[in-house]
Amino acid sequence: MKKKYLAVWAVTVLAISLIAGFISAEPQSSAQQTLQNIVIRPDGSVYPESASIQRSGNFYTLTNNIYGTIKILKSNIILSGAGHTLSGPYNGSQANVWVVGDGPSQSPDLVAEYIIGIDLGAETVEGVTIQSLNVKNFSIGMYMWTKNNTVSSNSISESILGVMLSGSNTTIINNHIANNKQGLFFGFNGEDALIPADIIISHNSFEENNVQINGCFCEDYPENEEPHAWDDGKAGNYWSDYNGIDDNGDGIGDTAYVIDVQNQDRYPLMDSLYQSPFPVPNITITLISVAFACLVLALATFIIALFLRNRKRQQLVGLR
Repeated sequence: MKKKYLAVWAVTVLAISLIAGFISAEPQSSAQQTLQNIVIRPDGSVYPESASIQRSGNFYTLTNNIYGTIKILKSNIILSGAGHTLSGPYNGSQANVWVVGDGPSQSPDLVAEYIIGIDLGAETVEGVTIQSLNVKNFSIGMYMWTKNNTVSSNSISESILGVMLSGSNTTIINNHIANNKQGLFFGFNGEDALIPADIIISHNSFEENNVQINGCFCEDYPENEEPHAWDDGKAGNYWSDYNGIDDNGDGIGDTAYVIDVQNQDRYPLMDSLYQSPFPVPNITITLISVAFACLVLALATFIIALFLRNRKRQQLVGLR
């Protein structure tokens, strides 16, 4: 008889576990066939309203993976991926696409149909922070061409250009920029403009990009261009093609990583410290699942106790 009760209890616990797991699991989005073009409008609204982006004041959070692009037309906002992925259609081929940085001598038959993952949609858009987002499979992962912006704690990979940068007072920090044709590309806004000097790039991991850092060297190197900041005075970035050594074992290379004739990372990191963003679990759903499981468990316990009491009563009646 005890074995029977044990079996009932085991089945009950298994059912609770399956129910709780089903409820707490993140909903899986079906594969989208059409690229979604999302816009954060100047008034702060998100178009289309069905986009997987939740707004709280000036804080925007992805609630699921998105197959599409995001154009930002509002200043002073934070866009958090919450560990989710923004992906595009780029599959590794550059057929019929103009290659940024190769100069004007390319075939006139090429068509510059670039698809940009994160784009700042107007020159007046500034003070934007992009964080905790996986960006992959675009012509350009992010195009940061206005001023006072920050790119922090993102993973940008498998694109032609990871980050295209030409805006002043921009900070690129704690990012994982990997497996792109070109990791970070410097540009400039206007024919006679220089690449802004007040750009800070530190604590990033540049891993296995075909070209880690690039720019349009269509003319002679501009001697009046000032170098950028590649470290915070103590630590710089991780470069997968750095061949230096670390004799004292402090995690910093003993020689600088040379970027070009004017720029160098004085304190290259020996190891990559960055971890890709991962989705934050839905705490609300998890708590509801636990509460529901506890309720079902209590109900099952009550039913089994009632069954045992009635069983015992029947046995006593039979003995009389």
